[in-house]
Amino acid sequence: MNDIEPSPRHARSFLDAQRVASKRLGFSVTRACPLRCQHCSVNAAPEFAKTTFTTAFAHHVAEQMPDLAKIGVRFIDFTGGEPVLAHSFVRIVSEAAVNAGMTCGLVTAAHWAGDTAKAHALIDKFPNIENWDISADIYHLPFVPAENVRTAFLALESRGRSARIRVAHHDEMSFEEATLIDFVHRFAGRRIGFQPIGPVGRGKALVVSPQVDESERDRTACASTGLLIQNNGAGAPCCAPLSHESIRSPMFVGNAFTESLSDMVSRWRVHPLIQTIRLWGFAPLEAWLNEWGERSERFWRRQTCDECVAMLTDPVLVDRLNRRANRLDHRILLAIALQRDFREPWLEDQIKDEAQRRVEGDDRIWAEDDAPLEAFGLV
Repeated sequence: MNDIEPSPRHARSFLDAQRVASKRLGFSVTRACPLRCQHCSVNAAPEFAKTTFTTAFAHHVAEQMPDLAKIGVRFIDFTGGEPVLAHSFVRIVSEAAVNAGMTCGLVTAAHWAGDTAKAHALIDKFPNIENWDISADIYHLPFVPAENVRTAFLALESRGRSARIRVAHHDEMSFEEATLIDFVHRFAGRRIGFQPIGPVGRGKALVVSPQVDESERDRTACASTGLLIQNNGAGAPCCAPLSHESIRSPMFVGNAFTESLSDMVSRWRVHPLIQTIRLWGFAPLEAWLNEWGERSERFWRRQTCDECVAMLTDPVLVDRLNRRANRLDHRILLAIALQRDFREPWLEDQIKDEAQRRVEGDDRIWAEDDAPLEAFGLV
């Protein structure tokens, strides 16, 4: 497999994860899953086989891997539902991705690891998947015994793959959750990641995310792992709760059934609202809301992702925030910061190209940004 920097989910630090998110493309390949977990954010279930990406679409995506590699995409990840059920799509696309110099990863519930032989048989069907995230939590246990998780992890190790356990948990962890984590820690050590269960999908029946005081908020910047292609082709801004909401939003960057993946990745990389939240969190958005006389505290939540859902599922508000983020003065500051902190040149390159066209007399460029243009003597 390729010896390059770790993918966002396997990065060594939060900053490292942020820096490689723009090099990752994810696919939510199906809503089908042999499990029907109470907390599932995408409402996955066995009856959704028809949502699985087709073999024809797999070949269409595979053909685009060289173009994605040319623009710096280094990681292709598969999630769902249960992505091993979409074996044709995953195998075709992962082979093309690896041939183009990328590394592939997959998130699975390990229902297939009833014993070591079965685990090896499944792993061997996906020779181009290097990074495996095995989901484990108390809501999986009625369907997948904890021993399956251990068997899958050890089988992956024996096949030379990179494995990590991903534990979903309640904000206030229960004794049952702590017991499961202790079990996992005994064989996985520090190769465990954690994610809170959110009020999304079936999780809405389990979790309430109320407004909190400022002292209780998580003010961490957005931990987006990059563009996610949903099973309906839509290009969602991340793989977190906002992407699981059934909404039409300026935060979505196209549809893979009708547009090229390279164009969608490029659009995500320079999307001012997405990149503002990714870089600075919600502080700039709160400042804009306060300028408009809006109460930003009504969106305050304990978890960053829950705050995102609370604020950015209102299409009218998102449109207003998106227009504010697209102002030239803000985009210039954002471009400099993205280059400085994440080493990402794309927004800066876009603004330079626009400036060149404006200097050459294209008055359509920045037509609504007279104030900043006055400073440059361009109006």
